[in-house]
Amino acid sequence: MMSAHFCQQVILPCAVGNLEGRLAYREEHRDRPGVILCPPHPLLAGNMENNVIVALTRTLAHHFPVLSFNYRGVGKSSKPAPDLPLFEYWNRLDTNNNFSEIIADTEQVIGLSDRYFKRFHLVGYSFGSFIGLSAIPKAVLSFAAITPPLAEYDFKRLGSLSCKTFFLFAEKENLLTEKKAGLVGEAVIHEITESDHFFLGREQEVAALLESFLLAV
Repeated sequence: MMSAHFCQQVILPCAVGNLEGRLAYREEHRDRPGVILCPPHPLLAGNMENNVIVALTRTLAHHFPVLSFNYRGVGKSSKPAPDLPLFEYWNRLDTNNNFSEIIADTEQVIGLSDRYFKRFHLVGYSFGSFIGLSAIPKAVLSFAAITPPLAEYDFKRLGSLSCKTFFLFAEKENLLTEKKAGLVGEAVIHEITESDHFFLGREQEVAALLESFLLAV
């Protein structure tokens, strides 16, 4: 009989202090490859409590250790400056279209993940798929992007990936300018019908599709 999965709060050092993280796992699966989840944009409900991130964590933790985290300034993660409001900081990043600090933090998270597992799959939801792709190491087992903002950010690195890849789109995308035509090669591509970018009420379908992909890698 399978044990229940555990949730362990973790601290992930970064350039401005620490990022808040959470490791979900079953004791019997501690030696399996892990999954790192990159959340959406913080100004669009991007955190560890996001509905899709929570569904992914609960489902994938049946099979893999799952590491999720909050970007700087979000939740209990350190702020770049003590009194800097979340909106002001992230709006500045958006205005300058420069997310190098967030990418560097994510590279740090990936590097620190070897405390918990030696090999891993990388998953990003929305903005998180851009951040994950920008920070992706060569040794990753697979890369999965849920509603990736292909037209809004630079996804050129997709062309150099040698790992298995997975893309999930919403039929009624209501936030992004879609650009699926750029996806070529061996990628697994799914679309959830009658759903928009946020997958409200459809989270388990998202999680089940990703679960099937990862178990087949």
